[in-house]
Amino acid sequence: MSGSASVAQRRHIGLQQLEAASASTHTFLGPNKHLKFIRDEDAGDSVLVSTCPRLLQRLELDGSVGQLLHETVQAQQRLFHSGTGALVFLAGVWSRVALECLNRGMSVLDIKTAMSKALEVSLQVCKHSAVSVREVRPGPALKPAGRDTTQCNLKHSRHFSSQTESTKTDITSIADAVSHGCKTSMRLVLKACMLQSREDAQNSSLDIQKLVACSIPGPSEERSCVLHGYVTLLPVQQASVLQSLQGQRLNIALVSGDLCEKYRHVGFNRPAHITHITHCVSSASLEERWIENALKILHEFGVGVVLVHGTVDVKLKDRCSSVLVIEGVESTVVKDFSACTGAVPVSYITQLDERCVGRGVTVSRCEEHESVRIEAASSSLVTAVITSSVPAKLQILEDEFWSCAHRLHHALKDGKLLRGSGITEILCIQKLHQHQHQQTETGNPQENLVLELMAEAWMDYVSTLMLNSGSVASKAEAWTAIAHQMRRYEDGEPMVRAFRDLFAAGVYDNMTVKCEAWRRALDLVLLVLQSDTEIITGGSEDLYNDLMYL
Repeated sequence: MSGSASVAQRRHIGLQQLEAASASTHTFLGPNKHLKFIRDEDAGDSVLVSTCPRLLQRLELDGSVGQLLHETVQAQQRLFHSGTGALVFLAGVWSRVALECLNRGMSVLDIKTAMSKALEVSLQVCKHSAVSVREVRPGPALKPAGRDTTQCNLKHSRHFSSQTESTKTDITSIADAVSHGCKTSMRLVLKACMLQSREDAQNSSLDIQKLVACSIPGPSEERSCVLHGYVTLLPVQQASVLQSLQGQRLNIALVSGDLCEKYRHVGFNRPAHITHITHCVSSASLEERWIENALKILHEFGVGVVLVHGTVDVKLKDRCSSVLVIEGVESTVVKDFSACTGAVPVSYITQLDERCVGRGVTVSRCEEHESVRIEAASSSLVTAVITSSVPAKLQILEDEFWSCAHRLHHALKDGKLLRGSGITEILCIQKLHQHQHQQTETGNPQENLVLELMAEAWMDYVSTLMLNSGSVASKAEAWTAIAHQMRRYEDGEPMVRAFRDLFAAGVYDNMTVKCEAWRRALDLVLLVLQSDTEIITGGSEDLYNDLMYL
């Protein structure tokens, strides 16, 4: 019996685990996500999740396959904040394809080659079916009354530099197209875009690097808004400090690490062969001396605001009676205030001197949110203040906001979109069927099998999407409807008309995000396939050496 035949008859546990893990996330596919409660038995608390990254964060993924899945999803999330639902779903159904091919006696190398070709066919479909963002029709659902958020136009944007001066693209239409049902969150994104454009007339696109989110429990969701500057929760002990600083132009200091006596920067090495004599000076005395020195430095340079990337010594914060100290500030915010005020970030407060101090900052209190707003006049930094009277929903709302922001950002960056609601995937099914017929004629039954199974995987994806959206009562009904609409399209009926009975009009997906999610999903499946094979065979056969790694 050949090595490939023996592998085909043994259990590929990794692929089975990947398929099972994927099945738990199917309800996250599409706009109508079903929430899941995750309970921590040890801690006794529960959390509400609605996305694959949040679910995988909360699950105990001890096995290597679970860890690989988690790392792959996190990589997609960090870069795009979108596409993870499709990634996990496809990893599951494509694992099933690989298992079926193994059961049919195909070699691992042939499976890898054929599945990679099928993916390439699908990616070519994306390339040829993509539409320019300028072809996206206006969607009135996102256009609120008033002038503030309706006239965000792209003109002379770096993404459309080849267009003439009079050419404009209505960003509201693009936002509506990629909102995926998250209308409220996308309105906040549009407001952020409008505020950024006011501050920087040369840049009419959404700058993710100058966008911050601040989640505040208590107020209702209708209180959510977007404000110019940096907004964060106001520490209770600093309320009186803020009151005394309002209405003034303040100096600002930026600290890139922790603001405490024991902090040492990354890479710090203590000098060797040095003995420290500490019996005369207690650690409490060292801390007290450090606090007094820090307060002296802040007073000497007239600093009114300190933004700290890390944490702040509690005792120092309590002693700052005339300085507003904010900890846990994102590095992008520190960078923006540095550029707009002239402040130079320091690792230690003792490094602060006249050249490192920035100027021209104002602070104000947002009464209804119990938060503080810090502004620099020339900054285009904006903050989305996300509120909810249900604390468990805050993380969901913030994730939804960031997903909308990144979808709009990548739509503008790519300049192209793919038709959503499963239409692009149906075009992939059609193209795979065409290639399948060609392989039948040329006599390659193994590749023909893979093309057929990959087409069925896309059918599973689209039918699940339809089931979750409520347009059908079962997957079987979805498969029947899809087959009927595909026949209409193949008979020459225009795409929009052929599929209008099944899918929502005006819904689009990001091209780069979708293609990258597909690639990551197949890379993951092939890596697990290789790992399973090496475990079964002892990794001794050259047959498996050509498989790709993540």
